[in-house]
Amino acid sequence: MNKNEIGKYIQIVSRQIKRNMDETLNCYNVTGVQSMIIQYINKKSKKGDVYAKDIEEEFEMRKATVTGTIQLMETNGLIERKAKEEDCRLKQIVLTQKALEIEKKIEKQINIMERNIVCDMEKEEQEQFLKLLKKASYNLYKFDANKEKAH
Repeated sequence: MNKNEIGKYIQIVSRQIKRNMDETLNCYNVTGVQSMIIQYINKKSKKGDVYAKDIEEEFEMRKATVTGTIQLMETNGLIERKAKEEDCRLKQIVLTQKALEIEKKIEKQINIMERNIVCDMEKEEQEQFLKLLKKASYNLYKFDANKEKAH
């Protein structure tokens, strides 16, 4: 394997996924990231309340990024933020009817994209691929790229 190939191909695949999702979901005025957040909120809200912090943790996104995304989703009528009675600083995130109506279409598109990613991989390869991606993500989190800067 050539040096620096892993990061390069992760970036390429990441851009391809983003472009594919953005183009496919554009007709719903939803980005790929927003579509994954909609799916996450839909699933998690069946078990309990969803807050911005949950989204930050699930997608390993910075607070400012989540705040901006949530604000845009609220402006576009996809979510509502509701203050909790016991602590009005806590804002529960709830999907609107508009988001619920397009959620199944989002799920279908994500399933198609994921099938395309692994279409010529055996089941064991798919499981190993996911395991390795999770391990790489954990390693990057654990070692935090900011700690080891290039000199």
